[in-house]
Amino acid sequence: MRIDTPYSTDYGTCSYTHAWLRIMSEEMDPNEITKILNLTPTQIQHAGEPRSAKSNKVRKTSGWWISTEGLLDSLDARHHLDWILERVSEKTEEIKLLQKREYLVDVCVRWDSKSGHGGPTLSSKQLLGFGQLGIEIWFDIYFDDDEFENA
Repeated sequence: MRIDTPYSTDYGTCSYTHAWLRIMSEEMDPNEITKILNLTPTQIQHAGEPRSAKSNKVRKTSGWWISTEGLLDSLDARHHLDWILERVSEKTEEIKLLQKREYLVDVCVRWDSKSGHGGPTLSSKQLLGFGQLGIEIWFDIYFDDDEFENA
């Protein structure tokens, strides 16, 4: 018998999490991505723009993101991944077009560990959904515990 781990907004081993779908390329126009996907991004950047007001360096790539940062309060990364998957799961042809153009299309999950053990859970629905779209999921993991700050 298969039992799925229940979702929990208060995920015990996590102190903070959010996720984002990222599309990047040196060649792309972020506004075109908005039209192709018919989604409003939470952030864009254009190649050639200054990296910051304090720097003379310019961005080498254009980028388009939708992020759950500030939108979802859950500490369960699955809620964040579901939110993204709900927005792109019916856009297989559009995603394939972007990948055919050799744009980077992936999903990142920032996940902050409370104590250096445990970890995020992925559901089989998410694995299947992102897998069918050909989208990798990667994790940017941080540790809150003082023990890890001095390592």
